[in-house]
Amino acid sequence: MLAAAYLLVAGLAGFAVLTRALPSAPAIVRIPGGFLLAVVVTSWTTYAVAFTAAEVLGWAERALQLGLIVSTALAGVVLLVVGRRVRPPDLRIPRLDAALAVLAVAVSWWFMHSRLRQENGETLVSANTWGDLGLHGALSRSFSVGANYPTQYPFFAGEPIRYHFGFDFFAAMLQEGGLSLLWSFNLPAIIGFTTMLLTTFAIARLLFSPVAPPRWWSDRGVWAGLVAVALLLTNQSLGWLRYVQEDGGGSLLTALRPSVLWAHEGYLTGGPYTDDRIVMFNTPNAYLTQTHLIVAMALVLLLVYAVLAHLVGLGDGEAPDRRVLAGVGVTFGVAFWLNGVVWLAAAVFLGALLLLGVLAARADRRRLVAWLKAGAWFAVPALALAVPQALLLNGGSAEGGLGIHLGYLTCASTASSCHGGDMDLLSVADWWSFAQYWWLNEGAFIPLLALAFALGSWRDRRIIAATTSVFLWGSVVQVGQDVGGQNHKVFNLWENLAGPFVAFALVMIWVSGGRLLRRHARGIRLRGLVARTTAVSLTGLLVVSGVIDAMTVKNDYVVGVFGDETQQEAMDWIIAETPLRSTFLTDYDQLYSAPLLAGRGVALGYSSWASSAGYDVAARQEAIAAIYSAPSPGTACALLVTQPVDYVLVGPQERASPRFELNEALFDGWPAEASFGVDATRTVIYRVADVC
Repeated sequence: MLAAAYLLVAGLAGFAVLTRALPSAPAIVRIPGGFLLAVVVTSWTTYAVAFTAAEVLGWAERALQLGLIVSTALAGVVLLVVGRRVRPPDLRIPRLDAALAVLAVAVSWWFMHSRLRQENGETLVSANTWGDLGLHGALSRSFSVGANYPTQYPFFAGEPIRYHFGFDFFAAMLQEGGLSLLWSFNLPAIIGFTTMLLTTFAIARLLFSPVAPPRWWSDRGVWAGLVAVALLLTNQSLGWLRYVQEDGGGSLLTALRPSVLWAHEGYLTGGPYTDDRIVMFNTPNAYLTQTHLIVAMALVLLLVYAVLAHLVGLGDGEAPDRRVLAGVGVTFGVAFWLNGVVWLAAAVFLGALLLLGVLAARADRRRLVAWLKAGAWFAVPALALAVPQALLLNGGSAEGGLGIHLGYLTCASTASSCHGGDMDLLSVADWWSFAQYWWLNEGAFIPLLALAFALGSWRDRRIIAATTSVFLWGSVVQVGQDVGGQNHKVFNLWENLAGPFVAFALVMIWVSGGRLLRRHARGIRLRGLVARTTAVSLTGLLVVSGVIDAMTVKNDYVVGVFGDETQQEAMDWIIAETPLRSTFLTDYDQLYSAPLLAGRGVALGYSSWASSAGYDVAARQEAIAAIYSAPSPGTACALLVTQPVDYVLVGPQERASPRFELNEALFDGWPAEASFGVDATRTVIYRVADVC
């Protein structure tokens, strides 16, 4: 199988490169990190070859396969050149790291297979992730069973894409290599989420373990890492209070019953899509629905580890090595198309971290110049590689889809004192709403981050300050059309960067909290007991909502991805009998229509996805409704020629659409290109060139 060969060769090549670039990094970072490097580099080489083959050479049917073969060969060359320097000790994993890696893989496997799995030969998706898979599945199949070059948005055919599609193209590569839709999403998600967990642990251990670490059970860095992993896996909101009220009937004892917890269904929060001040973006749902978010987040954490490991290793007065920052800059710049929002937030963090280093060196002119040069070695390649991608994915506009929106979702709910829009920075009520919002969504997370700032070293404070810049960015700048649906990724990154420091604060309360209580308690034992009880209680309150969320994932119901037998027949016919770049007219606001599953585009799919990507959907909504309800063939054809479609589909969704009244007699008079099913399931496809 080509996919297996590619994954093996590219993954080993990435590991070899990362081992050479970060020899001091633990194997639990370098092994999965090698896969991420493969994603970043080989997805671009594959796309370049496939685009050239399809557009220049006219080999559209074999374009993706050719690109995958070339990328596998290039990865093989890298492995032969760099891999010779890899030695058996580079693969050595200490027992603690191995145990954590096994646990991380098991948790990641369970999460990803809870959202997308196969039963009795049918591919099933969980209800809470159904919507997003419709988008990303269609994008991936537009490459794997279509030929989407130059790339268009399948949900809005005829115009260049305005959405980061890097991961979806990578998933298509795996499908072309022989993996199913399920595994093309789940395998990268499992490796990516595992990388997030292990790299978070490694960052905490890097920052907080002593130079000569003791046994692991006495190592503060290890415990901070373990707590940080728990924070990443869970949800720090106060949603658990609703669980006590709703599932436990207001009784804490009832809510604590294992049987009640085990049977829990549904996320405790619904904002901002319901009138709720606690948003669902802090739940595992954000990652389960968006595999591209997992991969982008894992790569950012890997690069953050690389930068922090280098900065921590610098001696007094030293400036960063330009080669290290250049390597990070190139990798970072190439990765923009994985997730532009995460990229911008990560750029804010890395830029702030380097800027703080420059400010710290301002008193020494020679050191200041060295820091500025090192920063330029990061920024220039990162921007040179990312800006063209940003322009491409924003329809050629230099504005980047950025705007000012103060307060994120602070004012999004009617329960907010500033309901109706942005914060008013001069309003005390709005600031009160701001504090309420973040208390409801983060609990003690932010106060503990402030405690970490107070307890930490100057190095820790600089990193926390850079992390806080991400929070401020997300609170001021709106990225894209949907402030909730897109800016949440900024705060997901902020949480992951801040998590190790919050964990450090909890560990310090456990270890040294007695000192803070010296004036308020008598006796060392009493102070220690109070401190440890406080640490355990705070940790429990920070993770309890996430434990309940895990039950939501476990108990979520599933639905079929590829539809009924008639839809599968239509999909197979479309793949076999229509041109790879053909487009269809269907009822809009549909996610899993046969053309999309067959890798073709539609005039308009789910309107919310298309509008949030920046497309003007209103005109197409009106045209689609008018075509399907047209009183005569002439009227229908006059409208059809204005739309970028080659085929018209009439099926169950079109007959039952609440958006128009189908004039089925009109279409029955046209010669059908193909017909599937009978009665209520009947689906008919018409070729526009034959009927107009």
